[in-house]
Amino acid sequence: MSALKHTALAAALTLTLVQLSGCSTVRNWWQMYQGDVDTSLREPTGYYDHADVKAGTDPLVVPAGLVTPAKDQRMELPQLQTALRGPLGEDMDVRAPIVQLRSASGVHSVWAAGESIVWLNSQDQQNVADEAEAWALLMRVLDYMHVQVGAVTPGAYELTTAAADYNEFGTPLTLTTSAADALRYRQIYRIRIGRNAAGNIGIATSLIGSMTIATTGIFSFRTSRTLSDILTPSEQERFATGFSNQIIKAMQAADATPEAYPGQVTVTLDRDNNAQDCFVVDASYQATWDVLRHMLPDYGFEITEYSISHSSINADYTEPDPEFFRSQGIDDFGLEEGSYIIRVSIDGDKTFITFYDEDDKPLRSTAVSRLYPGFSAALARTFASFAG
Repeated sequence: MSALKHTALAAALTLTLVQLSGCSTVRNWWQMYQGDVDTSLREPTGYYDHADVKAGTDPLVVPAGLVTPAKDQRMELPQLQTALRGPLGEDMDVRAPIVQLRSASGVHSVWAAGESIVWLNSQDQQNVADEAEAWALLMRVLDYMHVQVGAVTPGAYELTTAAADYNEFGTPLTLTTSAADALRYRQIYRIRIGRNAAGNIGIATSLIGSMTIATTGIFSFRTSRTLSDILTPSEQERFATGFSNQIIKAMQAADATPEAYPGQVTVTLDRDNNAQDCFVVDASYQATWDVLRHMLPDYGFEITEYSISHSSINADYTEPDPEFFRSQGIDDFGLEEGSYIIRVSIDGDKTFITFYDEDDKPLRSTAVSRLYPGFSAALARTFASFAG
């Protein structure tokens, strides 16, 4: 972003703050700009009026014009020594809890006695025959999730995971999912396999260790502020439930049929659903997405960011040496060096690839035409290598 744009943004925020100084939303946007935003992730986005609530007395108020009612000492309640007091104001966790996941195969999770339990055999759904099969399934799932085993309890189907980083939903973080400026939790989970009274087999997960980690950037904290590593019961339930949900998702993915990559594909020029010039690949969306992500770094693109939910890839392009393309036996891309946004979309059994410049404007037809010969040949070659 240029200095001019930064100045305009600051001016706009200043004007908005003056006009709407009483709005808590604007207040928090201004905090984000200054770098002082509260990023404990224990508050909702939007309005924060609840954070200013304080504990107080609740005296009897007599409306004007009425006399104070008489008191009967016999009706006075004794002072309770075990009065319950919960968190108030900014200490409240007002986020919605994580919902237990249920898969199409009947596998589902429930929260019971401090554990999130994934029931493998219930309601006539028989996914494993015994504890040994459930243990083998768990090992495959953890391997798919890239979760390392820390220690195994001798003589029992029980283990603890190695300390690793997770987000606030109990999802393991990797190099591609961990943001440099994000808050994360270094945690250890206890996982065991057992049966209930009805004989159903389940995988029970509980959180036994957690340490909050704040990194640099806008999510850094001043020395006067700290994050407690002591989690509330609702937080412990949220983490364990999120981890169990990841187990269910991994079970589905690990048992799914591997994506088939065609050895030969046809890449043509056409227009996408937005009437913008694009490349049309006669392959599935998932196969095209996988191949494209592996192909780009080999041909001068440095992927800076990608979003699976938005089907987009941000990349900086540096043109390789002409000898590189000659050695590959393909035409050069004829693409100017710079930053690009590449979006992938689906239309029936075909997949569209559309290029945008750094201002999110589609490339001109002439640029797409120059790119087509080399890019289509490189894409087809990568598909062939994936197919083996």
